[in-house]
Order: sequence, then structure tokens, then C-alpha cells
Amino acid sequence: MSRSRSAEPCSRAARVRRTEYSRWSVRFDVACTVRGRDRLKMVDTERWYREMFEASTVGLALADENGLLVLANEAYAAIVGCPRHLLAGRSSREFTHPDDLAQHAAMEQIMADAKARGESVHVEKRYLHPDGTVRWGWVSASEVPGPGGIRWTMAVVHDTTDRRRVEDDLRQAAQTDALTGLLNRRGWRDRLHQLTTPRGADVVLALAMLDFDRFKSYNDKYGHGRGDRLLIQFSAAVEDLLGGRGSIARWGGEEFALVMPGVGATTMSAVLAELSAVVPDGQNFSADYTTLRAGESVDDCFDRADMLLYRAKRDGGARSYGDADAIPPE
Repeated sequence: MSRSRSAEPCSRAARVRRTEYSRWSVRFDVACTVRGRDRLKMVDTERWYREMFEASTVGLALADENGLLVLANEAYAAIVGCPRHLLAGRSSREFTHPDDLAQHAAMEQIMADAKARGESVHVEKRYLHPDGTVRWGWVSASEVPGPGGIRWTMAVVHDTTDRRRVEDDLRQAAQTDALTGLLNRRGWRDRLHQLTTPRGADVVLALAMLDFDRFKSYNDKYGHGRGDRLLIQFSAAVEDLLGGRGSIARWGGEEFALVMPGVGATTMSAVLAELSAVVPDGQNFSADYTTLRAGESVDDCFDRADMLLYRAKRDGGARSYGDADAIPPE
């Protein structure tokens, strides 16, 4: 009995040692497995990153300290319009739309200023393809470590061409009269703003307002469908006649607004006479015209032309009046 009791502690100690060994062995095996897995990950990291770089549908490009491309994926090549194998050693400036070159230069300067702050630079720009195709890209550029401690630049480019096209279509629709295809009021205001910004002392333009005479009676007699066709035919004839010399908008109903940059009252009067000859179906319009005065806002000029229109309407219609006080020499 005494031998049995003395052997019991030894047996229990052995069991404890075996248990501890087993636990240590498991921990060792797990540690080895984790380290092995980490080593495999390290071995595969470069290949994984390269595959991700290649497969990305977003344009990715790496440029050296001189701004010359070192590496680019197919998505980037498609955006800039250059075969991928011809990209190395070239600057993205070569593919930038001429109208955006100043922006590109500004981005390079901003990038240089952002180095110390570790910030990214974001800009939307256009790329011009050899065949004339234009693509838009949202560029995010940031610095990354290069060889030997040199700082390189990583560019991430999202193709925004489709989004820009939709935005342009929506903007065009918002500025276009649905019936005639001419500018509407919003488009007209934007056009006037373009013509007078920046405003110079020598800005010359003429404005006119046109209103069809007795158009309600015409609609009552022939129906609104025929009235709409008359407006459509007149609008097309006016655009052909102007040929880019001016812009006309449907101001509302049967009323139209016309602006001609670089001309005075004499030219505008002659153009209105030409327009009266292309009104379909034997109809007539009344018109009044004026020119931009020195120091006057274009809105004030337009409001004056709008008010003066009713002189011609009051006197029976089918005539055009000018504002003699506003006529500059031509």
C-alpha cells in the first residue's frame, strides 16, 4: 500500500509533463504553420499585387521622379489612347487634351507642393486619342516609395467619359426648347453670359425680340398642331439663315429672342428683314431691336428690347422698330 501511494505522485507528475508537452507541441505546430503560411504569403505577394494591377478595370500608372511612366495597366492605356507597350518612358502630358495642358502643369506644381504633406491630388481632365476621340478621366495622384528611397507617383484614373456625356446631355436638354430645338430661356441667358464675360470696353452686340402677330387666331383657325409646325419650320429656317452669325431662342409661346455679337443696329435691321421673308404660311411677326450701350448690363439691354417690342405691336404689327438712341456707329 505504501509503494502504491508513493508511486501515485510520480504518475501524476508524469501526466502533467505529458500534458504540458502536448500543449507546447500543439503551440509549436500552430506557430510553424502560421510562419509557413506567412512565408507563402510573402512569396505570393508580388505576384498577387501584379495580377491585381493588371486585372483592374481602373487605370493604374506608376511614374518616376521625372514624371515618366514606368508601369501602366491596360485600363490606363485604353483611357489615354496609347498601346501599353509604347507607354514606358513617356509623360502623361503627351496624351493630355491641349485645352487641359495648363491644368496638367498646375497639377504637377500642386503635386510638388503636396510632397511634404503626404497628400493626394485630384483632378478631372481630358485625354486626346490619335483618332480625335476625347476621353475624360478623374485622376488621383499620390506619392509612393520608389527604388533607393526615391519618391515616385502612383496615378489612379477612373474613366468618367460616360458620366460626362450624360451630364452634357442633361445640360443640353435643360437649355433646349423641346418643340423647336432652339435655346430656351436658360440657354439664352447662358449664351448672353458667354458673349459678355469677360466684359470689355469694346463689346458690341445687338439684341432683338420677335413676336408672331395674331398667333392665337392662327391656332384657333388651324389648330395647335399646325401652329407648332409653323414654329418648328420658322426655327429651322432662322438657324439656316443665321449660319452661326447669331443665336436665337424661343422665349415663350410665339416669342423669340435674337442676339448677334459684333454688329450694330443696321445689320440687325437687315437680318430681321431677311427673317420676315422666311416665316411660313404667310404669317408675320413684329420686332424691336437695340444694341448694348457703354457701361450697360446685358440684362438691362435685353429688358429694354423686350419693352420696346410692344411699340411695333401697338402700331399694327408686321414691322420692326429700332432704338435710335442706342445705335452705335458701324
